[in-house]
Amino acid sequence: MADTNIFQQTVGLDVDAYTVLYAGGPVVVRVFGLSILSMIAARLIKRSIRRVDDVRTRRQLDFFAPKVVRILVVAAGLEAAGLDITGMAALLTTIGFTGAVVFTPLGQNMVAGVVTTLDDMYNVGDVIEVEEVFGTVVSRSLLRTELALPDGTTAWIPNASMSDQKMLNHSRMGGYRISVEVPLDHNPDRAVATNIMNKVLADLDWPVPGRKSFLCFDEVAGEAVIYRAYAWISNRATEPLYQSRLLTALVNALEEEGISVGHTANLSMHPQVPDSESTV
Repeated sequence: MADTNIFQQTVGLDVDAYTVLYAGGPVVVRVFGLSILSMIAARLIKRSIRRVDDVRTRRQLDFFAPKVVRILVVAAGLEAAGLDITGMAALLTTIGFTGAVVFTPLGQNMVAGVVTTLDDMYNVGDVIEVEEVFGTVVSRSLLRTELALPDGTTAWIPNASMSDQKMLNHSRMGGYRISVEVPLDHNPDRAVATNIMNKVLADLDWPVPGRKSFLCFDEVAGEAVIYRAYAWISNRATEPLYQSRLLTALVNALEEEGISVGHTANLSMHPQVPDSESTV
């Protein structure tokens, strides 16, 4: 028959006239049925998404889910029309996935999100530090991680940075070490001062259990000798508070024994201007 390969000759499809003339009705019915099913599926998916508690996850699903449904409907429609899309789908999927991962931040962040999850690098509630930013993990998704910073602000870190940059997990390191500088003036009895400060450190009730506070003789500066005291806290976000508590306890104990703290060291760090250079 002359018309059996008319579509193959005109548009290059291996579909003969018999298929088009006599199978067109069932194809139309199938496509119409797929359209109805896609509408039902979209509504069911939207209802399911509304049940998700996390707002960020719900927004992401609202963005991606309809697009996935449309792609599946188009693929099913082409299949119902008698077109073999297996090879084309596999090729396009491979190219699309590779391009998304290699060339787009979106794909890189998604892959990094999977990697950090599999490696179990951090969890919600952990105090972490990445790219000189530290805070408490509030939530995490495939694209980014939300951190609550000590100053009350919020930071969203792309997962690619979490995977590529150096990250510290203070919650799994057994705490965070803080230190304060204690300058002692006028040639103090260092043995007495050391005993006083070591007793203060031993009596502290707030450091992380199992982590011992300690004292170091740091340096000699002018007329002062400088010690540095170290202690461990569980949350780096509270570092200013516990630094103040530690320094206050040490200074109070030293001054009760008549040991001067800080005055000479402050003068040596800020030299006075000679009278000839001073201004009225």
